[in-house]
Amino acid sequence: MAFYKLVFLLILIIMLQHRGIIYRASKEAAVRRELRELGESTLPKSSNVLGSWRMYGVNEVDPIATGPEGNTLENTPMSKKELFISFFPDGSFTQVRDNNAYSTGKWAFDSTSQSVFLTSERVTQEVGISFEIAENGLRVMHFEFNPKESMLLMEYGKPLSNYREDPFFAGNNEWRIKPEKPENKGQLQKRLSNYLLHNIYLLKAAKTREQNRVSWEFSEGILRIYNPGIGVVKPSQVPAPWINAFYSEQNAREAFNMFEDFMKKSKFKGSGKGNWVEQNNQILTDIRNGIKTPGP
Repeated sequence: MAFYKLVFLLILIIMLQHRGIIYRASKEAAVRRELRELGESTLPKSSNVLGSWRMYGVNEVDPIATGPEGNTLENTPMSKKELFISFFPDGSFTQVRDNNAYSTGKWAFDSTSQSVFLTSERVTQEVGISFEIAENGLRVMHFEFNPKESMLLMEYGKPLSNYREDPFFAGNNEWRIKPEKPENKGQLQKRLSNYLLHNIYLLKAAKTREQNRVSWEFSEGILRIYNPGIGVVKPSQVPAPWINAFYSEQNAREAFNMFEDFMKKSKFKGSGKGNWVEQNNQILTDIRNGIKTPGP
């Protein structure tokens, strides 16, 4: 299978040297021993993969075992790329990589083999999974590609009761999808509105999950966040990932100017009192409502 056809599925990057269906880790006895401290209820099952996960490492491979090419993980061109992946109850998943590279797909869980099937762009891969608890108390999910190789994913956000309001649900990330042709004012408004919706849900999810901080690491854009207050970054500081989501730099500049204009018209500026997350959520909602109902 050509590398081009696999690049969209970064979670399977370490298997780019292999072709066809990936080996599935089905050693249930070993998984049970690994999870003994967590209890039988935490054995891999479909609900355990729900939520958002961030790649934070890969298991080392014995260079002797891998032959003259050495560690296959190190030899993988994209092994050092970031990965943020979210699984949802409707069987969909989304992932964000470096420079806002974004893709979606479908997932399914096989309880017999304790593995997940990941399908995107007509390619399906099977990966064994198991779990453990890190020292910080967060869950770690192992994506096991074969007996010696696995990717480690740290739990980033627990599933929300209304998963459609998860900031990384596909419907809240349409702003990331690069169009095939220039967009007009109405289309740019729609893209900008979706970008703001994503950020509104970022704030809302942080409050619901009682997170100590709100991270925009995987949501780089033009917002500048204050405590409380919403601003816009300087034109020279607009991040490349945000620009790359547009058809052209010109479209990106038009959307930037559009946001500045709507922000100036926002009626809710924040009082400086109360919860800054709630106030910034209200400010963004007010700006987005102005975008959705533009004046003549």
